[in-house]
Amino acid sequence: MRAIAALLACIVALSACVGISSKEVELLGASVNTTQQNFAELTAYADMAKTAYASEAAIRSKYPATVRVSTPGKTDAQYFIERNDKTKTQYIAIRGTANRKNVLEDIELRLQEDLNLAIPIHAGFDKTARALYVDMRPFLKQNYKTYITGHSLGGAIAAVLAIYMTDDHYDVAKVVTFGQPKFTTNAGVERLTFLQITRVVDENDIVPMLPPVTLLNRVHGVYEHVGPEIILLEGPRYVFLPEHDADRLSIGELWRDIRIADLADHHMDNYVRRLGAKAKGAVPVSYDDREAYVAAKK
Repeated sequence: MRAIAALLACIVALSACVGISSKEVELLGASVNTTQQNFAELTAYADMAKTAYASEAAIRSKYPATVRVSTPGKTDAQYFIERNDKTKTQYIAIRGTANRKNVLEDIELRLQEDLNLAIPIHAGFDKTARALYVDMRPFLKQNYKTYITGHSLGGAIAAVLAIYMTDDHYDVAKVVTFGQPKFTTNAGVERLTFLQITRVVDENDIVPMLPPVTLLNRVHGVYEHVGPEIILLEGPRYVFLPEHDADRLSIGELWRDIRIADLADHHMDNYVRRLGAKAKGAVPVSYDDREAYVAAKK
């Protein structure tokens, strides 16, 4: 009983922090957002993010316009750049950790503040993003429209990279991430309204919940996601949460049963499969109803 009381007190306290009552959370979760989603486009990004795990030969075979494949220095983050000089577009895809069994261990909780942007950023993601940026800059065109994607830790690095590229006046048109962990806090989110990012998450994937919303940094606040969220369910169903609602409904993570979440659902193959099921027709459902369609998978 004491444990339950403590949990309820925590939920009330966190709800107060985000400025929303439990009744408002209830109303938000019950509504269905029917904003149209381009799942064919999302699948194309997912294919790129998945291919970033492949060998250089395989990458260049699938994407012949690739101008760079690299794993800089001591990082484990392979990336590739595909560039089209006729359309003046460039695509950057970044893989997550190659050793997927250690993905949870790779998500450290240390923050640092970027001195130029005054944004608190996860120290490990920031270090890797900077290393990739230095390595790829000779192969980038500043006046080309830039699209960035990545899976897992590669998704977080993609978002951080987009911040630095935007600050350096690159035309970053879109960032799409899959199973991305949080890379900043609520203090950072307030300064990142310029970031054009869409986060795709599998309902059973534990990695996007990390670091947990209950983890409080004394200086920078609680970890928080940036951008709207598309939650993939089984079959044609999905949930779309605009950025504002995704932020306010993040309190719902406290109700998740950790036994439901599964690292196997974090695999990029799972994302490609679930996106493919929605390419011919997708059905939006409410946030509150999502568990009914997850249960159908088990």
